[in-house]
Amino acid sequence: MMSAGRGFDQYSGSSHYRLHGQQVLVYQVVVVVVVVVVVVVVVVVVVVVVVLVVVVVVVVVVVVVD
Repeated sequence: MMSAGRGFDQYSGSSHYRLHGQQVLVYQVVVVVVVVVVVVVVVVVVVVVVVLVVVVVVVVVVVVVD
């Protein structure tokens, strides 16, 4: 018994439900991309800070030794 009512829409995999699934997938992809970008930015900032600290320490040591 296939009617044009709600039961038919729920069990037929109508475009509404497929769209909802696609939206969830898009949201998951966006979340993963944002997390990856944030992690990369944090790693780059940490590396830059470490390099700057090393440079400052080397400069201070060279100046003090001289």
